[in-house]
Amino acid sequence: MFSKKEDKYLAELSKSGYLETPREEIQTSIEKKGYWQEYEEWRISTITEFKIEKEPFKDEMWFRVFVKCDYEFGCVCPTLDRAIEMAVMYQQLIMRLFVQVGWPSWASKEHVS
Repeated sequence: MFSKKEDKYLAELSKSGYLETPREEIQTSIEKKGYWQEYEEWRISTITEFKIEKEPFKDEMWFRVFVKCDYEFGCVCPTLDRAIEMAVMYQQLIMRLFVQVGWPSWASKEHVS
């Protein structure tokens, strides 16, 4: 059942990461091209794709967030700051899932294909 009690794992997860790209650079890219996209290699041949772009939502312009590296996560956020926070949290989640659960592309947790 859902509880409003704070989950310490998720609370710490959201504080543990950061994006290498400064906020101003992300904002400038979105203003010029309509999106910001970057790739980060965090293991040998393991690359996460980040993308933030503007998207109409609830009769306003929000920010669509995509983060993927075998796992894929996305959401829409009302502000660029929140979009960046979510991108960071998704990246941390992907890395932790890899370490604790493995990739979804494996045959099973015990059998890496």
